[in-house]
Amino acid sequence: MRIRALTVKGFRAYGAAEQTLNLPGEIAAVWGPNSKGKTSLGEAFEFLLTGSITRRELMASSQDEFADALRNAHLAAGQDVFVAARITAPDGTDHEIKRVLTADYAKRQDCTSRLEIDGAEAAEADLAGLGIVLSQPPLQAPVLAQHTLSYIFSVRPQDRATYFKALFEVTDLDELRNVIAVLADELTPPDNDALSKFDSCAALALLQPVLAKISRTIPDLSGLAEKLNECARALLESAGANVPGMPAERLAAVEKLLADLRSKTFPVRGFERTQLAGWNPPAGVTWTQLETYIEEREKVSEETRRLVALFNEALKLPAVADIEEPVDCLLCGAEAALTPARVQLIRQHAADTKDFKAAETAAKTAFSQLSTSAHNLIEAVQAALPEFFKVKAEKRRKQGFTISRIRQLLDDDAAAVVEPWLARIRPLVRAGAALRRQAEAAQALVEKQTVEIGAAFDPDELTALFAELVKLRMVYAAALDAYDGPSQALVIALNEVLDAQSDTAGWQNFLDIAPDPTGLRTLLIERLTRATVTKELEAALKQIDTAKEKVLEDKFSDYSGAIQAWWERLRPDEPTFFSAVQPRKGAKRTIDFKAGLSASADRAAPKLRDVIAIFSQSQLHCLGLSLFLARAEHEGAGFIVLDDPVLSSDEDYRVHFNSTVLTELLALPMQVIVLTQDHDTWEELETRYRHSGISTAQLYIDTPAEGTVIENTSDALVAKLNRAKSLARGGHPDSRKECGVQLRDAGERFCKEILVNDRRKKGDTAASLTDYDGKTMEWLLPHVEPLLDRDPSHPGKFTVFKQTANDACHDNTPPSTAAMTQAHGEIWYLVKVYLPR
Repeated sequence: MRIRALTVKGFRAYGAAEQTLNLPGEIAAVWGPNSKGKTSLGEAFEFLLTGSITRRELMASSQDEFADALRNAHLAAGQDVFVAARITAPDGTDHEIKRVLTADYAKRQDCTSRLEIDGAEAAEADLAGLGIVLSQPPLQAPVLAQHTLSYIFSVRPQDRATYFKALFEVTDLDELRNVIAVLADELTPPDNDALSKFDSCAALALLQPVLAKISRTIPDLSGLAEKLNECARALLESAGANVPGMPAERLAAVEKLLADLRSKTFPVRGFERTQLAGWNPPAGVTWTQLETYIEEREKVSEETRRLVALFNEALKLPAVADIEEPVDCLLCGAEAALTPARVQLIRQHAADTKDFKAAETAAKTAFSQLSTSAHNLIEAVQAALPEFFKVKAEKRRKQGFTISRIRQLLDDDAAAVVEPWLARIRPLVRAGAALRRQAEAAQALVEKQTVEIGAAFDPDELTALFAELVKLRMVYAAALDAYDGPSQALVIALNEVLDAQSDTAGWQNFLDIAPDPTGLRTLLIERLTRATVTKELEAALKQIDTAKEKVLEDKFSDYSGAIQAWWERLRPDEPTFFSAVQPRKGAKRTIDFKAGLSASADRAAPKLRDVIAIFSQSQLHCLGLSLFLARAEHEGAGFIVLDDPVLSSDEDYRVHFNSTVLTELLALPMQVIVLTQDHDTWEELETRYRHSGISTAQLYIDTPAEGTVIENTSDALVAKLNRAKSLARGGHPDSRKECGVQLRDAGERFCKEILVNDRRKKGDTAASLTDYDGKTMEWLLPHVEPLLDRDPSHPGKFTVFKQTANDACHDNTPPSTAAMTQAHGEIWYLVKVYLPR
């Protein structure tokens, strides 16, 4: 990749007018005195490629010192700030890269910018597709400045190690190692209660012979079940108890034996309780049945309800069922008293009471269900209480179930578990009593209304009672849950004491894991698998560390050789020299720079010391440059920008840089752009590399408001025009006279280039500017005027320009500043039209 031109506008020292640095060849030299924009030009390259400048990160004691640092201080509001470059990619295609500043550095934020490639917005990653190689932060761009020369010598050990790992492209090994290390951490077996209990059982003297090898060689499911069965047998035999034949019976026997042995010391079974039985509130149909009964009862009078049985029996008689004319009453004997109309009325009364009877039956069923529901809730309240609640206080004391006994057994550990347990007893008792009283009241009301079903009753009263039961049961269930935690903690603490006294420690753990051999085997397999894979990962980590050390050793050796080569080109045959850069033995994050001190010219048996302690500032400067050049060579950078690579006070290695170093860089090949404040270096480079097509430029500031001007001195015509521009504004007549000389020279050069271009277009490939040596404006103008054919006004513009330039060159009073400025504008305009750069 090659940069062909760089354009800067509004960036740091550069003002509103676009300034372009032409870079046609492989090497360029730019001279700029102090404070004329040389460093800003180097940072323009950096900003274009990375969107930032490293000086802020490396030099500022506080980054807010760089607030508003990128936008030129004199730039008018609304003016764009950008850096752009025309480049040729490795495939030979031409492109334009442009970065526009969208927000400058602020006190608490970074700058922001927009990158464009060929006019379309792009990302930094897209630069790689154009052959632009960026290095690791913070020295990403191939731009060397004074503040970056010493960076690698002054950073923290961690930052120095990170720099070299990224440079040597071994960060992928670090990333792989970190991924594996994270996997190893993730494979650490989580705390598992069942496995902890298994391990405690395997440590028991009674069970150790049976369980010892299971963790390493896990049997199949039937084999593990048999091992657990053997453990149960061993526990029973240790207490002289009978050993049942079936596994489930053995576990039950162990559990009973353990409880018996514990109870000899304390009646711990008193803490046992059953779960609160499930209970559903009465369904909505229950209340609907009661309401329907009330509605049907209101439809039938009490007298009808009383006689309905008699009516039904009478209608069964044949004489009544088939009546067609009046007959004598079958009950009182009244003559012709029972007529067909009266029989029809009896039938209507009987029909009306049919729905009532059905509703009455359903209501009785509803009452029965409500009574059962209330009764079940009363029993559930009592059943869910711990066993010690169901025993009278006198009997509990006789059994030894007392708080004082519990405290005595637990000793110093009592307060931690007894007090929370006691705090939950009273809320539990109150909640249970309230629920039981409400359930008893509901049951009594149901029984009363069942007996008085024929009388008026209010189902809303029952509904309210049962709604309250729902709330009270929820309170009771919550009280039980709150009680269970402290109760369980107390039981566990007591069991530990009781097991120690009864020589049954670990039995409970066995009883907890033995009923589920399938689950236990799964956990054992998972733990063994985790342990196996963890060992493999640990071995892999060791292998990666060993490989990384070897890779780094090789890469550091190669890199040290490259640095030494550049060092020797800069400072050959010195007794104090750069020796190596290498990791410190036994340290992972420390990279040492070693210098060699030799007492002989052949550098035999040198003494090695740290360069920071040995090297002078000049030597450190050379080492920083050597590091930069070795990095650029290592990474295959297409171009480099060197801002004052040679100290102005250091003549000892200037000649080596100008000759040997630059020659080697161009041979890589690599495009080299040298920015220097030393005019002699600039002139020497122009002379030495003229054969390589070196391009030169100089920087100057005419007015601070307009900022730095880039004068491409390799382009004689543009250089003459730039010099004339600054002279045209001078108020002194001598300045305007000199401006006239420059303008006349520029006009003659313009004419010669127009004539040469015309001849070449017509096939005269040998046409050269030297063909017109000695030709003046008077001779050139007639030949050029026919060629100024892009606008009828152009020949006249050039004639006026010629007259103004001639007037300024004569001994008479030179034209005014305005006239000189106008003449400069005219010729500059014609150059852009006919000789575009």
